[in-house]
Amino acid sequence: MLTLTGLRLLNFLSFLFVLLARVVWYKTPTELPLAIMPAPFVDAVVGVLYTTLLIWCIRPVRSYPADRTLILDISGWFSLTMIGLGISSIVGPPWELVLMTVSFISLCLIYSKIQQHPNRSPWMRSPFSVFLAWSSVQILILPFRILRDFRFEELFGLSVSLWTSIMLIVFAGGVLVFSWFHSDWVFGVVMIWFYSGLFFNDRLTLTQEWITVIATVAVAIVTVVVFRRRQKVFSEQKTPVS
Repeated sequence: MLTLTGLRLLNFLSFLFVLLARVVWYKTPTELPLAIMPAPFVDAVVGVLYTTLLIWCIRPVRSYPADRTLILDISGWFSLTMIGLGISSIVGPPWELVLMTVSFISLCLIYSKIQQHPNRSPWMRSPFSVFLAWSSVQILILPFRILRDFRFEELFGLSVSLWTSIMLIVFAGGVLVFSWFHSDWVFGVVMIWFYSGLFFNDRLTLTQEWITVIATVAVAIVTVVVFRRRQKVFSEQKTPVS
C-alpha cells in the first residue's frame, strides 16, 4: 500500500497529466457547436476547476487527521479519474465516451467517500463539487457530439432537437435532486453558470430557452436555500450550549 506521501505524489502527477492533455494536447473540435454546448464564457469554470484541484493536491494535510485518512481512503481513485479524463481528451469517439464514463464513475466514488467521511475540512469536498458539476456537463454534451460525428439526425424516432429539450429537463431535475440531497451549493452554482451559458449560446429554440430559464431559476432557488441551511447548521455548531 502506498504511503500518504506516495499517494499525494501520484495524485499530483496525474493532475499534471490532465493539465497537459486538456490544455496542450487537446484539439478543439472545428465542427459547428451543438445546441446543448454553452457559450465560450462558461469555460472560465475550467480555470476554477484546475486551481482548486491543484490546491487540493499540494496543500498541507498533516495537521488535519481526518483529511489524511480520507486521502488514504480515496487511494488510487483520484489518479484513475485523472488518467481516464486525460486520455479521453486525446483519443476520439467512441473511446472518448468510454473513458469519460470511467472517469466520471470513479469521480462519483470519490465524491461519495468524501460525503460520508466525518470531520472532513471544507476543502476536501469543494474542489470535487466543481469537478463533478463540470464532468456532468461533459457527459451530457458528449453523446450529442457522437451523434453529430456519425451523422445521426434522429434517435428512436426523435429528432436531435427534441432529445436536447428532453435532456435539458432531465438534467435540470437531476441537478435539483443532487444539490438538495447532498446539501451542495457549490455544485448548484456551477450549474447556474452552465445554464446561463446555454441561454446565451444563440443556438436554442424558443422552447429550449424557456426550459433553460426555468431550470436556472429553480437551481438558483435550491442553491440559495441549501446555502442558508448549511450556514444555519454551522452557526448552531459554533454556538456554545448554555
